[in-house]
Amino acid sequence: MNMRHRKHAILTGSTVTAIMMLFAFPAFAQENTSNDTDSGNDIVVTALKRSTNIQETPLAITAVTGETLADMGITDSAQLSRVAPGLVFRENPNGGARAIIRNVQSAGESTVGVYYDETPLDGSVGTTNDAGGAAPEVRLFDVQRVEALRGPQGTLYGAGSMAGTLRLIFNKPALDDYEGAAALQGNSIAGGELGYEAQGMANVPIVKGVLAVRIVGFYRQRGGWLENSKLGLEDFNDGTSKGGRIMVRFQPTGNLTLDGLATIQRTRGYNSNWYFPSYAAGGKPYDASYASLQPVKDDLDLYSLTAKWDVGFATVTGVTSYMERDLKFNFDTSAFFANSAAAATTTSAGCKAYNATGGANCTPSQVVLYQQYALGMSPSTAYQPQLTKSWSDELRISGNGSGPLNWTLGFFHSERKTDILSQVNAVDPATGLMITPTRIAPVTVGGTTYPATVFVNRGVQDNLRQIALFAEASYDITSRLGVTAGVRYFDYHKRVDTVTTLANYVVGAVPVPPASAAASEHGAVFKFNANYKLTSDVLLYANAAQGFRPGGVNQIIGLPDALVPYKSDSLWSYEIGAKTSWFDRALTLNADIFQIDWSDMQVAAQTPAPAVFSFITNAGKVRVQGAEVEVGARPVQGLTLQLSGSYILAKLRGNQVAPNGIIVSGAGLKGDYVPFTPKFSGQASVEYRYPAAGSIQPFFRADLAYAGESWTQFRRTNAAQQQLPDYTTVGVRLGIDKADDTWSLSLFANNLFNTVGIVNKSTSALYGSVAAVRAVSVLPRTVGIDLRMKF
Repeated sequence: MNMRHRKHAILTGSTVTAIMMLFAFPAFAQENTSNDTDSGNDIVVTALKRSTNIQETPLAITAVTGETLADMGITDSAQLSRVAPGLVFRENPNGGARAIIRNVQSAGESTVGVYYDETPLDGSVGTTNDAGGAAPEVRLFDVQRVEALRGPQGTLYGAGSMAGTLRLIFNKPALDDYEGAAALQGNSIAGGELGYEAQGMANVPIVKGVLAVRIVGFYRQRGGWLENSKLGLEDFNDGTSKGGRIMVRFQPTGNLTLDGLATIQRTRGYNSNWYFPSYAAGGKPYDASYASLQPVKDDLDLYSLTAKWDVGFATVTGVTSYMERDLKFNFDTSAFFANSAAAATTTSAGCKAYNATGGANCTPSQVVLYQQYALGMSPSTAYQPQLTKSWSDELRISGNGSGPLNWTLGFFHSERKTDILSQVNAVDPATGLMITPTRIAPVTVGGTTYPATVFVNRGVQDNLRQIALFAEASYDITSRLGVTAGVRYFDYHKRVDTVTTLANYVVGAVPVPPASAAASEHGAVFKFNANYKLTSDVLLYANAAQGFRPGGVNQIIGLPDALVPYKSDSLWSYEIGAKTSWFDRALTLNADIFQIDWSDMQVAAQTPAPAVFSFITNAGKVRVQGAEVEVGARPVQGLTLQLSGSYILAKLRGNQVAPNGIIVSGAGLKGDYVPFTPKFSGQASVEYRYPAAGSIQPFFRADLAYAGESWTQFRRTNAAQQQLPDYTTVGVRLGIDKADDTWSLSLFANNLFNTVGIVNKSTSALYGSVAAVRAVSVLPRTVGIDLRMKF
């Protein structure tokens, strides 16, 4: 046994032994005198741009505190699928994830607005205009709470909130007290490597009651678990993530508060997909058997300034922010060029273009020349660095009155600029690494000629500007009956500039001089709400709200003019719900049912063969119908139970009609389900805290998450169709707390039963064939030990 596996066995064995010992602790043999664990019904949220108790907020919202996130083992935003019904994060192996609420998901801009405090987080648009598929993952430490708002939030949160909004709210500097916190973790991945992480926070009042600073830092070393049998590598996909956050609060007077924020994250790792066909044939999972490695570098910088001024009758809030994301990734294209060479015939379009036959068929000798040309590009890797810069500003004023009227007026402006380089580069067959420095043309040095290493070279600049005016007002007609109305006027303009400087006859790329295209649109969305307090513990509500997201301009050269721009898509959502508390608030039961009518759905399409370029077009109408339920209970002192789930059907209302010559990915017919949309998902947890001798409080927590079956295409008969089977993951945590909350020590096991839960499958001509499926799965079983401290 080598040293790495010996360490893995020691940590695993120690953790399992300790868990068994804690299970043997006489949990119910002693009288419980501890305080009840909060079940969430007393959480105050600010989803409506004002503070309200979550049970008195007339919309479908889930809020989770930072302490609960830590207990669940959730350390970054991509893991938040487990906190709310109808919320899914689908990992993008090239960096980031797609946030999905209520099964409203497709290629294009995000359908869910993700906010870092007051700042919207933009995804990287990439070469396929799919910014929604690559939202940055945010490290979660020193979190106040996370709010998941389900249903369109366009009037208050704008274009990115077509299906809902996710708010990541962090603790602000305390002006009067010194505070500190630290968290240390060691872990081991089943069949993989050891990992560790360290996080810390310090809060320092500089001028008591006036000026304070709060500093957060973190470092994570994640162990690898993928192997590459082609290159002879084991556990190669280890990675690091590090960064920090500085927040400054200045309160010169009682009615003026200034909050400054600076956040940086630096992530290094590898594309997490692996080759699925070998596993489907009875082999083992997690084999990324590609001819090249697929590294990912993701750097995020975020700066913001928020000012709040209480002018008596209202509070004026101004927010200005800047975000910069530098994302670089590779994915293997070796099989595509090798297979293209093997499949070449006298009628192949690439062969005719390479040999300049003028449209005539190739001769056998010309086919051989073309095959040699194509094979010269294997092994190879696609390399797509992209730099995204986003500016956003918001100014709003909200009424402070204690009367029946609450209102908010505001202005929003944002600009996003993305510079993208798209290349296919040569790879060293021995190491699997991209050859650097890259060479677009052969270079001769000292009598030695070095061949070109770049096979495709294309540049894109994508710009999106948005402005909006919004207003929302709520009025309590009686002490029980209230109504709300809101409107948002939007205007966006998108421009794309492209240039292709290097021909590649296999993928169909030809040199194209700089070209540009633009699209713009404006309109308005509305929201209406009525709510009725049946009793002090029962709130009924009904919502009707619109959502939208911007259209844009495709980046693909050679598209027909009519297909270059694509329209915004929009939806109407209708919802009724109830929020109830029972038995002196020991039990909460919230439920809702909804219907969403989605028009002009943006979908991924492909150019004709070899179909390696993707773009966005509008095709189809969708109806989404569903129900959600959340239950929280404290049946006895110290015991907290949580259960939530959703049942959602997302189907086409008519056949998808594709423009002539265009292949809509898995084009669907009326009644087909929207891809990647499980009918059912659910979460459950149990937590019990009980006293022991002295001030030590043992505790136990278990979390279960279920994801239902879904499919990757509309049509089940589509050649690229892949099933994502349903799966369940279980996490357990056992430990001890100091009664004064100054420290906590726990042992944990995430994905206890080592489930191979597939969260994504992808197919592409660039993978070599439709059968070359690549899968992304949940992390294998991870066991470890956690130490958390406060001081």
